[in-house]
Amino acid sequence: MNKKYRVVFLSLMKGDEDVKSGLSDLGLSPAAVEKIIRSAPAVMKANMTLGEAREYADAVQEAGGRVNIQEDGFFEKPKKIGKTLGIKPLDQFTMCPECGQKQPKGEACVKCGSLFKETQV
Repeated sequence: MNKKYRVVFLSLMKGDEDVKSGLSDLGLSPAAVEKIIRSAPAVMKANMTLGEAREYADAVQEAGGRVNIQEDGFFEKPKKIGKTLGIKPLDQFTMCPECGQKQPKGEACVKCGSLFKETQV
């Protein structure tokens, strides 16, 4: 299972207005920026891969915020959809020496009816 991460805003590294402007440039609304700054430490974004969390944290730091990346659990394993195909392994197949028909091992060829030797079964 893959871990998931979150980015937590801790504090300001620059002046208040510089950080507000920088975070707004990242697409956050002024109200969201105010709330994050006021309630620090605050989760800014969650459910990311480590690479995504690092990119997001770097952008916030460039905007003037001090952040931390934290583990946030695991992504759920994707569930299998449908049934397995039930494909048999190659060692359970044979080829008729008379007509060349490829088929599951048996006593006789399904195409020409030729009997197989016991060593082929």
